[in-house]
Amino acid sequence: MTLIHDNFLLNNKTAIKLYQKVKDLPIYDFHCHLDPKEIYENNKYETITQLWLSGDHYKWRLMRAFGIDEAYITGDADDFEKFQAFMEMLPYAAMNPMYHWCALELNRYFNEDTDLDKVNIKKLYKTLNKKLAKSTHTPQSLIKASQVSVVCTTDDPCDDLKYHKLLSQDDNVTFKVCPTFRPDSYVLLNEQSFEEKVEKLDAVTDGTITDLNSYINALKARVYYFDRQGAKSSDQSFEKVPLMTATTEEAQAIYNQLAAGHAVSETEQYELAGYILTEISKVYHSLGWVVQFHLGPIRNNNTKMLNIAGTDSGFDSVGNQLNAKTLNAMLNHLELNDALSDTIIYPNNGNDHLMVQATAGNFSNSAHKVQLGAAWWFNDTKEGMERHLVDYATVGLLSKFVGMLTDSRSMISYTRHEYFRRILCNFIGEKIERGEIAFSNTTIEQMLKDICYNNAVKLFKIEGIKEV
Repeated sequence: MTLIHDNFLLNNKTAIKLYQKVKDLPIYDFHCHLDPKEIYENNKYETITQLWLSGDHYKWRLMRAFGIDEAYITGDADDFEKFQAFMEMLPYAAMNPMYHWCALELNRYFNEDTDLDKVNIKKLYKTLNKKLAKSTHTPQSLIKASQVSVVCTTDDPCDDLKYHKLLSQDDNVTFKVCPTFRPDSYVLLNEQSFEEKVEKLDAVTDGTITDLNSYINALKARVYYFDRQGAKSSDQSFEKVPLMTATTEEAQAIYNQLAAGHAVSETEQYELAGYILTEISKVYHSLGWVVQFHLGPIRNNNTKMLNIAGTDSGFDSVGNQLNAKTLNAMLNHLELNDALSDTIIYPNNGNDHLMVQATAGNFSNSAHKVQLGAAWWFNDTKEGMERHLVDYATVGLLSKFVGMLTDSRSMISYTRHEYFRRILCNFIGEKIERGEIAFSNTTIEQMLKDICYNNAVKLFKIEGIKEV
């Protein structure tokens, strides 16, 4: 039997039946890092390396762990050499999610069932490239083939969103591509980034930035601009939770220190970030946006490799556990200032899942819902997703979970939704067969459809996207 088959990861009869209810649902990808320019231009990929290995720091980390030279990862080796190096490593990645993800991608997008430890790498490379030369494997074709209804990209506040506009005007594009406001580098300022961020904001807004208030007003103007272009959410990523303790005067003083070219302490950085975040969150709230927080990663730890390969190249780590008191304080502050929206929180450390979901329950009501997001980054493994489902359900309502996302830069990462759906159905199927829960067929089918698709439709409220 090949690795990928009809009942892959479905280890009980109930799971097999449940999966039939969700396997063909459309995909609502409410957080990813796809390039809207790449989607719009819709050019064919010259090689599988361009599609599969370019920009994928998940794969790069494994290649380094296998002892592969950087020339074959981010260096100047040719595309076949890079592909060959990766494929020689892949069989030894068993137990890492990449082993399953790659097998699924080869099967679903290229109809390749070759055993990963027996593959003729040169022949496979030629076969995959031949298929990529067809119109069925352009970016738009791959997204359509994945039954994607919504793609929410991740975008700099100063982006002109040119390609989002062009995509929205193209009748041949059957899925929505919506921008997401990603301001964390404009919120968590330091002496190295300050001047650049002010200059960029100044260049795309009408007013002149002279102080903290005008800086915040410029950021707010960009939120409104994104909203006019179809954005329905913001996304912020921080190593630590912003501090909500600074007064206006204290925040202005920290801002002035940065404007003068002086360094500020980490605490002052997070205090200023908390003040700026509060002010722009008031706009998020007024527009009915969903707010996403990715919290905890320690980034760019290897300075030597950062200088060689750049950011987002696989040198980030799981951070220490989040501080529950600080997270509660942030949400409480936003609530008191009419700045708390529907909110999804993704902790980088899997040990934080239970705490975050318990915290979310403190701030969920009829006005807004706060919830634990999908198992993220180092946690989107089979075992990580299973633990996440337990933590979500034990202190919350699993039926209201907004479900999976790709968080990917690859056009063929949509099999991660299939991966999640199989794990979810197996998880629920086991509970049913053990007699721990008793669902009618109608209830369980509705619950699974909601988690896999409908809850995202209801939460993000993108025009023209309906429940199934």
